[in-house]
Amino acid sequence: MKNLKKSFKKLVSKSPKSAKTKIEKSKLDRGGGGVFTVRRKRSDKVIVPFTSFINNWDKSTDLLSETYKGGYRVLCSPSEYFNNLETLIKVPIIIRYQTYEELERYPTMIDWDVVKKNRNEYSDNEIMWVIDIKNLDKHKKKGKSKYVGPKLIGQHEMDYSSDEEILKVQMCLLFQMINCIDFENEMKDNPLYSEYLKYSEDFKKCELYTDNPKLQEFTTKYGHTVCPVMIQFPNKNLSTIYFKDIINGTIEGDDGRENFNRTTTKINLHHFDRLISGKLNHNHKNVFLGTACGNGIDAHLNMIGATVSDLFS
Repeated sequence: MKNLKKSFKKLVSKSPKSAKTKIEKSKLDRGGGGVFTVRRKRSDKVIVPFTSFINNWDKSTDLLSETYKGGYRVLCSPSEYFNNLETLIKVPIIIRYQTYEELERYPTMIDWDVVKKNRNEYSDNEIMWVIDIKNLDKHKKKGKSKYVGPKLIGQHEMDYSSDEEILKVQMCLLFQMINCIDFENEMKDNPLYSEYLKYSEDFKKCELYTDNPKLQEFTTKYGHTVCPVMIQFPNKNLSTIYFKDIINGTIEGDDGRENFNRTTTKINLHHFDRLISGKLNHNHKNVFLGTACGNGIDAHLNMIGATVSDLFS
């Protein structure tokens, strides 16, 4: 495995820009509302909403510490915090004000002008105070939009993963790319082409492949990498993943997590099992390359509690 990791890092560094970016972006979370203003690594400190802390975690700080090795903070509104002071003793906290009314109703002794902006300067027993007020009224009748507090403070719990697991995900993604039906046609003139093929063969001998039946199915069963959603349709040709769609994909212009993602590529990451709040399921047995069409179909079916098989029943 050590030699395989070394080979992976070399090949990714020399891969076409779009392919490299696709792999690197698997490190990043999908973001959340409000306070999540900039993309963060999935292995950063996790933000657990107060309702999840109460309902999903049963207020267990021990369980949270055991689960999220990189650390966590519980995100509270002012009302959630001030009405649950005893429950939140010794819990790493972020308190986010989202309206001017909240600032008036729950005043603090905080000097907002000197609030630390670097999240790394906070110890676990220090509260992170954040003002995150958004006012889209162009006439500013109710006060201007305002942000005060530490930047880059983390990500939502459902998109968490460890650095070790992220590396496994990325190694699997490179394997899927190498097994695209047109990889040879697109990369045969690359000086490292033979090393890509060797990586693929060595990968098949490691547990990332041998212990992952889904990966075997979506890369080997059909002779090339396929979309895990589209392969379920009668016309199997619709499921083919093309490497040219990865390297020619539009990857610039991502507005970030607060806005709709404008990264319009034909090939996107696909989570075969849905990301579930409080479960560490961004892992190498769950992340696959999929077509944008397949992802769209899967998302819409999930919204109505249906699956592809329901379309043919």
